Amino acid sequence: MIVFLGKFEEYSSAVSAMNVTIKALRYFMTAIERGSLTRAAEELNVVPSAISSAIDQLEREFALTLITRYPSRGIQPTATGRIVAEKARHLLEEYSNLLVAGGELKSALTGTLRIGYYAPVAPAFMPEIAGRLLAGHNAVSLKFFECDNEGAQTGLLNGDYDVIVFVARNVRPGITYEALLSVPPYVLTPHGHPLAKRSTVSPGELADQPLVLLDMTVAGENHQAIMEEAGIAPRIVATATTHEMVRSLVGGGVGCAILNMRPRCAVSYGGDALAAVPLVTEVPALQLVLGFLPGNPRKLVEVFVDECRSYFAGQAAQDLIVVAS
Repeated sequence: MIVFLGKFEEYSSAVSAMNVTIKALRYFMTAIERGSLTRAAEELNVVPSAISSAIDQLEREFALTLITRYPSRGIQPTATGRIVAEKARHLLEEYSNLLVAGGELKSALTGTLRIGYYAPVAPAFMPEIAGRLLAGHNAVSLKFFECDNEGAQTGLLNGDYDVIVFVARNVRPGITYEALLSVPPYVLTPHGHPLAKRSTVSPGELADQPLVLLDMTVAGENHQAIMEEAGIAPRIVATATTHEMVRSLVGGGVGCAILNMRPRCAVSYGGDALAAVPLVTEVPALQLVLGFLPGNPRKLVEVFVDECRSYFAGQAAQDLIVVAS
């Protein structure tokens, strides 16, 4: 693909600087191959004057004589016309290849899908979605890019990503998105912590607790908003920029934390047991969404979107959130 696009750019760069159309080149080539304006017109289902006008256009743009017209013997390319015809033949072949490749991107399940995500617990659900997508499709590969919420959107708009999973906060114009999961906050504690035995926890009960803050855009802001809404100045003893570091610090007894999604395991990287308790607050839950560009997406994007819809409609996705029973 890269090689042929390079050739296409090479052949078309000079032509694009002029008012030369693909149709004019095709008319010219057909006339050269058939040796007659009339026979070319019959093959292309146009009038002979259209063929003649196309060749006239090329000769004006190139300032060259490309054919010699013989009243009784049709046409013959000049020496210059043969050179132009050879280059035009390559250009038309590459143009046809481009159309085929474009069609394959639209209809065939092939190529690489680039997925940007702002979802700290993405490793808990992305593997299953990826497995479904890759099953039986040997011509497909996936690339995952972890980023912040703004970076995910910028990457999608810039063409760095084909699809993104992010939080519906300050969604940029031009991005089409749909909800995947509403993720309310919960309190993460060590397994033996007094709050771990509660059915729910209120923000007020965290006033005197040492807290570990997930210092990520959107998530961190949401957790601070919860404390501010309750009129509490949180006692933050540690911050971390990764979800698993927060979980490990909590497991190690450093403090409690406010999070929104949970992995399937109830232990930290350090092997410490953890407990998740629903947090009762008026601050709205975060909305995990799937983002893509409007229009006619590649088949690969469509299938990924469908797999995400299917996964998040099932029980496995519900297990990623903590709600009061």
